[in-house]
Amino acid sequence: MTDFDPLMDFASRIAREAGEITRQHFGRVTTSFKSDGSEVTAADLAAEAYIRQALADAYPDDGIVGEEGQDVPSRSGRRWIVDPIDGTRSFSSGVPLYCVLLCLEIHGDPALGLCHFPMLGETLVAARGAGAWHNGERARVSECDDLAQARMVTSGLEYWRDRSTDAHRAGFDRLMRATRFTRTWGDGYGYFLTATGRVDLLCDPISGSYWDYAPMAVILPEAGGRFTQFDGAAVGAWTPALATNGRLHAAAADLLLHG
Repeated sequence: MTDFDPLMDFASRIAREAGEITRQHFGRVTTSFKSDGSEVTAADLAAEAYIRQALADAYPDDGIVGEEGQDVPSRSGRRWIVDPIDGTRSFSSGVPLYCVLLCLEIHGDPALGLCHFPMLGETLVAARGAGAWHNGERARVSECDDLAQARMVTSGLEYWRDRSTDAHRAGFDRLMRATRFTRTWGDGYGYFLTATGRVDLLCDPISGSYWDYAPMAVILPEAGGRFTQFDGAAVGAWTPALATNGRLHAAAADLLLHG
């Protein structure tokens, strides 16, 4: 047992309960748009409200940052990062590959990460030094060490078209040609597939907002993988993102940057 076990259990429980809220809305969603053009649904708002209340009840001194609400300052040195529905486009389209994302920072450093897939019944949770756990079993990345056999995913081709550079698009084309296949199983689902060894790498031109990628900074390393920008720097908001099983990281990054 680690010091993080109670927190991982708590995070898993509230993510599952928030997921049940989203399930009640699934397939009958009314979508509106925020000022930045991103989608939001009643399920997003209800699920985040539940998570915020659960956090406030259990850890009233912890801070909260969520996609759909106001920031709550921390008095404990801990802060929760909340994305009630990662993959809103999937959710609003009736595609069951969305997830609830949670991250716990301690003194500014991500220490716990979680993704829960309500429609799939799958939860992946990790904490620093405690490993990554998929439905109670240890989660590990794949052992593939040959790009020619690698299974790659990305979140959306329009991101490469609209939010990338010519150099990065050329690098992604080289990487696609070098790998076994590429699929658009993206967003949190793509990271989940990478961390559980079902695919070997994820490559995206943009990481998204902090709540979209913060859990991955814990999940990928604890599952044995790597998660960086193409040049090896730490992933930041709206930067490129490369998640791999570790064995393929250097070769993939080299193709992305140099050919």
